[in-house]
Amino acid sequence: MKRILTDNLIRSTDKFPDRIAFKQLNKSITYGSLLTSSAQLANVLLECGARKGDRIGIFMNRTFESAIAVYGALLAGAAFVPIDTNLPPQRVKQLLDDCNIDILISSPTFQKKIVSLVEEQPPLHTIIGAKELFTQSIKHISWESVWTASSKLPTIQCNESDLAYIIYTSGTTGKSKGIVHTHFSGASYAKLSAELYEITHEDILGNHSHLHYDISTMGYLTMPYVGGCTYIVPEAYTIFPVNLAKLLANEKLTIWYSVPLALIQLINVGDLENKDLDHLRWVLFGGESFSPDYMKKLMKLLPNAMFSNVYGPAEVNQCTYFNFSANEVISNPIPLGQAWPETIVKLVKEHPEDEIGELYVSSSTQMHSYWNKPEKTKEGFITMEHTDGEKYRFYKTGDKSKYDNHGNLIFLGRQDRQTKLRGYRIELDELEYIIVKEASVKDAAVYIKKEEEEPFLCASIVVDPSSFSLTTFKKHIAKHLPSHAIPRTIKIVEKLPRTSAGKVNYKAFI
Repeated sequence: MKRILTDNLIRSTDKFPDRIAFKQLNKSITYGSLLTSSAQLANVLLECGARKGDRIGIFMNRTFESAIAVYGALLAGAAFVPIDTNLPPQRVKQLLDDCNIDILISSPTFQKKIVSLVEEQPPLHTIIGAKELFTQSIKHISWESVWTASSKLPTIQCNESDLAYIIYTSGTTGKSKGIVHTHFSGASYAKLSAELYEITHEDILGNHSHLHYDISTMGYLTMPYVGGCTYIVPEAYTIFPVNLAKLLANEKLTIWYSVPLALIQLINVGDLENKDLDHLRWVLFGGESFSPDYMKKLMKLLPNAMFSNVYGPAEVNQCTYFNFSANEVISNPIPLGQAWPETIVKLVKEHPEDEIGELYVSSSTQMHSYWNKPEKTKEGFITMEHTDGEKYRFYKTGDKSKYDNHGNLIFLGRQDRQTKLRGYRIELDELEYIIVKEASVKDAAVYIKKEEEEPFLCASIVVDPSSFSLTTFKKHIAKHLPSHAIPRTIKIVEKLPRTSAGKVNYKAFI
């Protein structure tokens, strides 16, 4: 069977036309209505000049209407490009220019931002969903007009190799990179994730992530593959963990997938101990390391759930997993685990006797390329021979790893967070790894600061005040770190600064 994302939606609609596909608060849409509405949008896009392989921008927040935008673009034979609505207009224009996007799907909610964007003279000729812009150069189509369009499925045939979506992410230089996924890589992720976590049409997934983050692919791609329901968490609920915990209980979510930060907030102020969460059977987390101390607390609060540490850069969707139950003993750090099916992982070491190496991945779920960046794509991939004698295309993740005594991969930081200080090569992630080994330290960030042009090491740490001792902590790092790798400044903070994706925002320390 060919792996085509739109085919997944059509099959689920045939099987479960009346089942809810996406829901948010008191609004929902069935599979039958989703396919009808998506077909209407697709026909409008085609009438506006969209052609197979075109890129369609989606400028929307976490709303269940975003699913219509996704599948409307795909049914038109185009690729959808989610755009962060919090980006300044100049950055949005750069993205539109880079991807040559001339049709944007949005909503009246972002009218002011769209007006500001239009002032930057983007390459747009059509905006769907916003209010009238009073400009002759850009055509406006309301959602009301979309709902009067033909609901007949377009006759465009998609192939596995066709573009499906492009997710923009910031590289280490701060420049955005467009990660290009095809129908094959997206549908492979949907298939493998559904099989690994035994997801069915009876499951309800809590989608906590924005569409422009790769974690959202489980909600938008996997659940339509099985005919399950995706509950899109409203923006306001992400700010108030107590309300988010109530939502988990009231909506009877069976699967949760988010960055660790969202789970930490639920642990701290979500009052989970007083919620009925027996229906929650899987808790998935990824995007960043999860403190084992917090993980143990969560396991006590959710004794009936299974947990999974999900690993995979956006370039490969997912490639490894570490599944465990609430009654298991977990190590520090929590392992990345094993490669999932249709995937090969290699540790490429500088010397054969080395224990640590860079993780290379070849998978059916990996991206096609970086958009408009052939040299970057060439740098990111390498063709290597595997033990079976066949040659495979591997993505170089830039992540350092090793195997533990049980054969599980352990994440040891990024290659690109290596620095030199006074002639010494220092791995900042490895310093964090050692610092959080001290029992009273919950979280840590190590970074370089400059004072009178003299760079030095700093560490910000989150601690348990009831057990933390600065003397004990200093003894710990002195025992495990060489003198040149001991931070000059150690700052105790309540929490580490985070990006909107929930990752540590190292730029905030500089």
